[in-house]
Amino acid sequence: MVLPKLTGVIPPVITPMKCDYSVDEEALRGLVRHMQSCRVDGIFAMGTAAESPMLTRQQRLRALLAVREECKGKSPLLVGVMETSTARVLELVKEAEEIGADAVVAVSPYFFRVKPKEIVKHFAAIRERTELPIVIYNVPAYTGNPIDAETVYEIAQFPGVVAFKDSSGNMPQFQKTIRLTRHLEHFSVLQGVQVLSVISLLMGAAGLIPGVANMIPGQMVRLYEAVKSGKLEEAYEVQDFVMKLEESLTMEGYSLSVLKAAPQLLGFGEGQPHYPLDKLSDTGLASLAALMRSGGVELA
Repeated sequence: MVLPKLTGVIPPVITPMKCDYSVDEEALRGLVRHMQSCRVDGIFAMGTAAESPMLTRQQRLRALLAVREECKGKSPLLVGVMETSTARVLELVKEAEEIGADAVVAVSPYFFRVKPKEIVKHFAAIRERTELPIVIYNVPAYTGNPIDAETVYEIAQFPGVVAFKDSSGNMPQFQKTIRLTRHLEHFSVLQGVQVLSVISLLMGAAGLIPGVANMIPGQMVRLYEAVKSGKLEEAYEVQDFVMKLEESLTMEGYSLSVLKAAPQLLGFGEGQPHYPLDKLSDTGLASLAALMRSGGVELA
């Protein structure tokens, strides 16, 4: 598939797991189909929500092949290639090419601190290695290495670098990135912090990559379309519900337990996070179900 300009809602799909920690391919396929039925604009596999740094290479490959089969001819597939070093990232880029990804999504190298010029070198090496479109992903809470607006702008000059996903929550830098790259017709700035969805779209963001799209893909599409059509009251109504869901993500201390439980309530999988993370408790699951129903979500 030729990658269109990235806009709209692109869910960062989770990796459903069985209680033995094997990939639940049937649940993953079903969740992707559900997202597609809600008219999302692409699928992002192997991101933060997918628990990608925790997966074995075998788990990763099984999940990617399942998603690829559901995306063929239907949805652009973005594949995360996030690792601690450039050399390891290039191995994941090769894997993404082999499974038929439509684009790769890369963070800065993490664990060790790197300078902005070293982040530029990192993305230059990825560009030299692949013809696949590249998305820059800024998630400093996990990498420890923020990618500022000037660095994004420099990397965006490389051929084939098509978008920037920002999960920093730093709105002054986000706005500056939009301003610096606005004249780059091929380049999209995407918001990854779901509680900032409406304001980011009004500011000029091209789209959203929200974790809650695993919970409410249809409502996130509705939010995006409402902003684009000027129906701000409707957009803020959805945003209010998104904020309630955001608060629920920390009900038992860690967001992935809740993020994995929501698709379970929709009928996709067992809600099992990767080891050693705990499943959401029965009490937490009941609270989440009540919250989702209150927002009009139809549960399984």
